[in-house]
Amino acid sequence: MSLKSQGVPSLPEETARVVRRVFPKGNLYITIGDQIGVLFEDTDFADMYAREGKPAIAPYVLAMVSIFQFMEDLSDREAADAVRARMDWKYALHLPLDDPGFDFSVLSEFRQRVLAHDKGVLMFERVLQRLEEMQLLRKRGKQRTDSTHVLGASRRLSRLELVVETMRVTLEGIARVAPEWLQREVPAEWYQRYHRAWRSLRFPKKQEDRDALLLRVGEDGYALLERVNGPETPEAVQELAVMDTLRRVWEQEFMRDEAGVHVREPGQRVSGEAMIVTPHDEEVRRSTHGALEWHGYRLHWTETCDEGQPRLITHVAVTPATTPDVVMLPKIHQALAEQGRVPGIHLVDGGYVAGHVLAQAETQYGIDVVGPAPKGTHWQARTPGGFTLEHFHVDWEKKQATCPQGHNSVTWSESHNERGYPVVHIGFAKSTCDVCPVRSKCTRSRTGGRRLKVLRTHEYLRQARKRQKTPEFQQMYKQRAGVEGTVSVTVQHHGMRRSRYVGLKKTQLQALFTAMAVNLKQAARWLMGVPPASTRSSPLDCLILQPI
Repeated sequence: MSLKSQGVPSLPEETARVVRRVFPKGNLYITIGDQIGVLFEDTDFADMYAREGKPAIAPYVLAMVSIFQFMEDLSDREAADAVRARMDWKYALHLPLDDPGFDFSVLSEFRQRVLAHDKGVLMFERVLQRLEEMQLLRKRGKQRTDSTHVLGASRRLSRLELVVETMRVTLEGIARVAPEWLQREVPAEWYQRYHRAWRSLRFPKKQEDRDALLLRVGEDGYALLERVNGPETPEAVQELAVMDTLRRVWEQEFMRDEAGVHVREPGQRVSGEAMIVTPHDEEVRRSTHGALEWHGYRLHWTETCDEGQPRLITHVAVTPATTPDVVMLPKIHQALAEQGRVPGIHLVDGGYVAGHVLAQAETQYGIDVVGPAPKGTHWQARTPGGFTLEHFHVDWEKKQATCPQGHNSVTWSESHNERGYPVVHIGFAKSTCDVCPVRSKCTRSRTGGRRLKVLRTHEYLRQARKRQKTPEFQQMYKQRAGVEGTVSVTVQHHGMRRSRYVGLKKTQLQALFTAMAVNLKQAARWLMGVPPASTRSSPLDCLILQPI
């Protein structure tokens, strides 16, 4: 396909006349067409197409249609039909009323090109830049971030289903490239075992029979790997991606020694960050959050929350489900800084807060991160009246700490923890602690006095814990709850609970299109005089912010 761009055409007179007569009060798409306009030029996508070849559908049309598609959570076929049937879409796209549209497969091809040339972020930025020009985004204002779970495109599998499905997918992959080799090398009984997808209802009812089947599948997998590694195996078979998937799944689920094949016990399997849970998407991971368990990804939304402005998404990040929230906040700040959209105040929940995060946000970007500081994990924090690190005064210049009873430390050494952050080890004299009247609330050591392990950034955490006890903090923090409304909207109206596609990058592109759709919808409603709904909160929310 080649790009024969002639620029974005003007709005056809007939389209304008008919649409304005049919919609005298306008609607979302007419408002987008009139006040926001076409957001892209064909030249923005020039590097996605060849210089010679069949002329492509105008990329600006496909880009806008893709956003409209996600505004209404439509399939490709439904979106292509809407281009032909919806006159308000034609109005926003500057198309004549008799425009025949295009085949629905063009949208999938366009997304593949966008993904291959990393244009998703460019499109998202172009939308935000236009809204900035319209003064709908405020510099150094307030923003808020929250995460939610995204289910993978494939269904959730049990352990037995995982290994059986991996074998089936692998054998099907081999059958496509080397059917004669497959007929010659594998037993005929494998056809009955793997010729169709298994479901739990087809598995044996008794647990011992299920265990035996799991072991048999493990033996079959090792036998297949040995045959594939043979000298007469076609190179096309050895290079199949599914062969690597089979090896990785078998490494995590089985082990083999002189006695034969064994199923790995839970403690012998790979870590959750590396564990494959489906052969159809190797980037899907299993994770939990409270009582919730899912196989998929984790999605972080960041949006503005300034008074007198529409709520607009400024950053989107999709990560493996096992990635903790606290890891993401520095990355979000860096991305916002690169685009010139760093907030002055950033409202987050407790999962994003840590001492080093607070320190980096303030010193590097001038961001005031507002969120509940994590509670202490030592036994003193769980004991009524216990002396936590907050009860000690640390003098960094003198390299000395003072305990609640007024005694000074006697040792001070510096090192780095397992994450590379500078940490100080502080010790108090055994003779002092042994005779202390409040020793039982401070230390249980039998060989020495109280020991403290203090991160250099702990002072930020101390101040955060102190601030969260104030009424001012509680009043400000109420605004964070509004981002959960955005999360709900993206799930209920834009299909973001489950990934449409396979793979993290494609899921990220889905999230970017969803963010563009939400932003255009929010901006259009604002321009139509519909303000964002106020954040709802319960008076009982104060209970979650009780002093630690």
